[in-house]
Amino acid sequence: QLFGRIITAVGSAVAGIHDMVQLMPMLTKLGARHINYGVSEDHWKVLGEALDMTLHDVLGDAYTAEVQQAWSLVYGFTSAVMIEGLRDAIARA
Repeated sequence: QLFGRIITAVGSAVAGIHDMVQLMPMLTKLGARHINYGVSEDHWKVLGEALDMTLHDVLGDAYTAEVQQAWSLVYGFTSAVMIEGLRDAIARA
């Protein structure tokens, strides 16, 4: 269930990449909500590594260097914005 949510969030980021006006606030709010889940900034790095390994296992040879680079770029952007949302939520708590 968690993996599905993560893929949905990343998919939303990819789909919304052309509409930054809506994407940025959505990701910021999503990151802020993670204060309720006990998530720390370090969790995003671990999650990114786990998802990278999962994509490699699932896609096999289709997980080329180009696909991995694109995945890393989108995940890095998404997680950076969400972390800022989490930091803001912590500062307000």
